[in-house]
Amino acid sequence: MSALCLLLATACGDEEPVPAPVPAPSPPAVVEQKPVAVPEAKAVELARLESVKGEARLERGGKQSPAVRGPLSRGDAVETGADGSVTVRFADGRTVEVGPDARFVLEEDSSGVVMAVSRGFVLSRVPADQPKGPAGPKVQLTLLTPFGLTRVGSDGSAVKVDVGPDEGRVEVLLGTVEVVAKNGQTVKASQGQVASVKVEGVTTRVLELAPVEVTVHAGTGRAEWRQKGSARWRGVARDGESLKAGDSVRVRQGTALLKLEGSESTLSLGAGGELVVEDVSRAGSTEEARLDLRKGELGLMLASGRASRVVLPGLSLESSGEARLEVRRTGDGFTVDSRAGDVTLVRGGAREPLHAGERATVAGEEATAKVEALARAPLALPSVEGQQVFQRRLPEVSLTWEEAGEVRVEVASDADFKKPVLAGSARNGFVNVTPPVRGSLFWRVRRPDGSVVARGNASFGPERSTKGELDRLRNRVPEGPEKTTIFFQDKPPAVTFTCEAVQGAASYRVAVYRTGELRRPVAERTASAPQVPLEAGILNEGSFLWSVTPVAPSGQPIRGGRMNKLELVFDNSVPTLVINAPREGQRAGPRVRVTGVAPVDSKLSVNGRPVNLDSKHRFNTWVVPEGRPPLVVFKLSRPRAPDVYTVRTLK
Repeated sequence: MSALCLLLATACGDEEPVPAPVPAPSPPAVVEQKPVAVPEAKAVELARLESVKGEARLERGGKQSPAVRGPLSRGDAVETGADGSVTVRFADGRTVEVGPDARFVLEEDSSGVVMAVSRGFVLSRVPADQPKGPAGPKVQLTLLTPFGLTRVGSDGSAVKVDVGPDEGRVEVLLGTVEVVAKNGQTVKASQGQVASVKVEGVTTRVLELAPVEVTVHAGTGRAEWRQKGSARWRGVARDGESLKAGDSVRVRQGTALLKLEGSESTLSLGAGGELVVEDVSRAGSTEEARLDLRKGELGLMLASGRASRVVLPGLSLESSGEARLEVRRTGDGFTVDSRAGDVTLVRGGAREPLHAGERATVAGEEATAKVEALARAPLALPSVEGQQVFQRRLPEVSLTWEEAGEVRVEVASDADFKKPVLAGSARNGFVNVTPPVRGSLFWRVRRPDGSVVARGNASFGPERSTKGELDRLRNRVPEGPEKTTIFFQDKPPAVTFTCEAVQGAASYRVAVYRTGELRRPVAERTASAPQVPLEAGILNEGSFLWSVTPVAPSGQPIRGGRMNKLELVFDNSVPTLVINAPREGQRAGPRVRVTGVAPVDSKLSVNGRPVNLDSKHRFNTWVVPEGRPPLVVFKLSRPRAPDVYTVRTLK
């Protein structure tokens, strides 16, 4: 690759010449003075080496050492190896990414900072808006090649520069740049254009996009597709269907996945959604998908290292890197959630930034979008290992970490992160993710330099029911002098009273009394066999007396019943959380009652509020449902064990 120079200029005044010192008059007496050491001028930070990957070395003062993130001063040189790359960030938020086998030197002259790149690949990015905080020097970016130079303004842009033996190729991914040839010819190139810079001048052309094959698969449930011009909807085959321009996709229940050939970008259409694929194409590092989202929700996972453009009716979404977006069709426009990554909203000539953790509402003919911060989901999981979540139809969950500031988040359904769910930048200490009905999520959070901030994982699945086991429990209570004690959990169990068979008996009648109250039985039952069942929940906790009387076919008792003792004792040694209310899918009000029992040595909170447990670890209180749909989130904490969450979704 031919030599490539990059010039970053900041306004700075010329140095004034220092006048020659005027000799002072001779002192009346000679006084011996010790020499005073003059401190060296402190090195001025011109930029920061923000991230280092692979092999990279720093040369400072003629000495080389491994490159590490930190300030860069005048004369510093950085060299990358075959697997190395670095990112340099300047005070106005712009970054310069230098690829493998590259070398650059930072210098300073009367016009500002000079970044001279002698070899390698360069990609410059300028944020759509300036970061808040202490103001740094305004940076004017100039990419200098043997054939000319490219000036990048202060507006949001992304420019890829590649220098060959006979020309310099400038691909404008975002924004607008100015290209100047050595002969003085000046051309402005906008997004989607490529400028060819040669000794004899500059020529530009629109980036020629080549068609990309799109394949639709049924992710979960059933997806359908329809050819352009056809009225017939057909189910998507197991191996997928190849879509052409004008074909439609819809989903009644589940999801449909649209995969782009040769790309890591993926589109997912949610339940109740329908769209028309108008065109998907690619040229160089730019991908463009033109879609008519007619109803429902569309998830966009945009790949890193590419400029992505998604064109919808009246709205375009542009990204210069990885991002995870959720786009919903509304009655008069769209809502766009950026779960991770920064994108630009384009409507006509207006361009607006949408940052990670923000939602934009685009309605009607309004020129600007309403942008607001995304809220955490009612269920927020910390970055710890081994958490469990029991749920049926949880719409989303927040994955959180403690460190503030910009980070890169990766979420996958496998521990090796080979099945990505989300990837991109984040700033608010959390990302919202749609969890699987059954499966796991693994996430890791890294700083811009690649160091790890946090890791976590959680498993998801339907709530394990204890109701069946408890309902099937039928305690047999024999007749005899010994007291029978039954320990129960949740609600009092079913009980079967037994006695020896009596010759001539046509039936057996059981009467149960509470101890000390023999005037009226609390329950009476008759059966044809000497086993008389009593359904669950009839007898509450306490002490009882009971008798069984054999009855002849005439209805007369064969013998009198003998009193036996029975005691029902509540046992709070349940191994899991038992929730009696609310039920899954019940109608929500301003408040709902929550009741149940928790295991011994556990703590319980509901929707983030601690819940008091009685002496037998039972709870009975009221809570306010949260979110849409309304949710009640139970969090069970036990010593030396991961937290367990149970989510009840209400109507």
